[in-house]
Amino acid sequence: MVGVDCNFLSLILHPGAKAPDDPSTKQPIERLRERIDSLLHELDEEEERIMVPMPVLAEFLILAGNDGPEYLERLGQAKTFFLAPFDEKAAIELAAMELEDRAKGDKRGGAKAPWQKIKVDRQVVAIAKVNDVHTLYVDDQDAKSLARRVGMHVVSSWELHLPPSDTPLFDNILEVENAKSSETDKPVLRLMPPASEGSSEKL
Repeated sequence: MVGVDCNFLSLILHPGAKAPDDPSTKQPIERLRERIDSLLHELDEEEERIMVPMPVLAEFLILAGNDGPEYLERLGQAKTFFLAPFDEKAAIELAAMELEDRAKGDKRGGAKAPWQKIKVDRQVVAIAKVNDVHTLYVDDQDAKSLARRVGMHVVSSWELHLPPSDTPLFDNILEVENAKSSETDKPVLRLMPPASEGSSEKL
């Protein structure tokens, strides 16, 4: 079982969702739709279910607005998704996590976010843990840190790999630039850059 945060759920259900920025480039993630489609294909082949914690579902439905009921129906009909409640087991797990942090003298567990956000992040991670989620797909840094602390593997959207290319010979063609560098008259060689993600539509 894998789990997702609101950002990943939006990217999965809404193809036109705005691509997050890649921290390494400060630009929208390139070819994001291909990365998401590749992830879904891999999960399907491995027969993995996608757990959606209830706090994540609530956040997503708020973003979806009037389209919320339609998305909710799709989620309910898709066998791939599992809508996981914040139940007794999750409540006990959350309490254990916070008590451990309080015993160390920091109830926030090192997070700098507002207290209400920290509580919601703990709910998401607690729900994931009691449902045996091994990988949490999440972009939020505080939630990532918390998930790692309880032994989960975490993956951000900018860390998703690209699927194998249908034209690998063309992808690695070297482009010779005619422009000269300031230090040498020799032409500069570099790889052709990948195409950037085109859609900027928000959910």
